[in-house]
Amino acid sequence: MIEIREATYADIRAIAQVHVQADWETYSSLFGSEAHRIDSGESEQRWRHALRLGDTLLVATEKSEIVGLGHVGKNEIGTLYLLRPYQRRGIGKTLLLRLLTALNDRGVAEARFDVVPANLNAIRFYKSLGARPVGRRINSNSRGATEELVFAIATSPIR
Repeated sequence: MIEIREATYADIRAIAQVHVQADWETYSSLFGSEAHRIDSGESEQRWRHALRLGDTLLVATEKSEIVGLGHVGKNEIGTLYLLRPYQRRGIGKTLLLRLLTALNDRGVAEARFDVVPANLNAIRFYKSLGARPVGRRINSNSRGATEELVFAIATSPIR
């Protein structure tokens, strides 16, 4: 049975492992030889920093093993990842709804997030839950610069 819970500092190494693996599963199939693997040390630093800031960092677990994660900062969804065997089982929707609830509880009415245009599965998923494209932006990180679609989604409960 899948459980969604708040992450703790003790989870950081496992969160980073899932982040690296799920990111690679997603983007290696989209970009082939152009894909870049996330550094696990950088990922650990990212999640440690998020917890220090008081961001919402959730994990999906099965039998205490982390199989997915979701993150929101002040008013933006930063991450939503599931390992491939756990996709298309409603877990991503549950994670997203919990993230939106966390933002709504802070008084945020609408969340924004980025999606790589080639990630059609993610785009269909978010649109099915009411997200709509609102623009584009260039994101730069250690993997380079990419143009991404910006989406907005209401944080009020989805029925």
